[in-house]
Amino acid sequence: MIDEDPRKPGKVASIPNPGCLESREMPAVFLRLHSPQEQIALPYASLLKLSLKTDETVLELTFVSHRVTVTGKNLVEIYKSVAAAEARMVRVAPRDFSAEATQRSYHALVRGIRIEPLDPEERRRR
Repeated sequence: MIDEDPRKPGKVASIPNPGCLESREMPAVFLRLHSPQEQIALPYASLLKLSLKTDETVLELTFVSHRVTVTGKNLVEIYKSVAAAEARMVRVAPRDFSAEATQRSYHALVRGIRIEPLDPEERRRR
């Protein structure tokens, strides 16, 4: 697969997109999260907080009922898409994604997704 480099119109990048983010320009109702352990869809209406570490390797989402931690590389793409409610699905990259070292900075690479239900005490504080 060959992707266009969005920063340089007309230029083609030969590095494949790992496919960790599926989004559309129209706002979504749910955010689907797929990891090797589980799949869950959480409503955007219950998203309380979204934060990205400055090195763009950890993205934290706090919902009314769950806390989600996404780890990887170049996660600013996912942060912006979720902040605009345009992300439809975030998934862990295939374990054999071989182009990780040469991946372009505008492609998010998700290495892990941890989904934790909040206990009733934490829910009350929210």
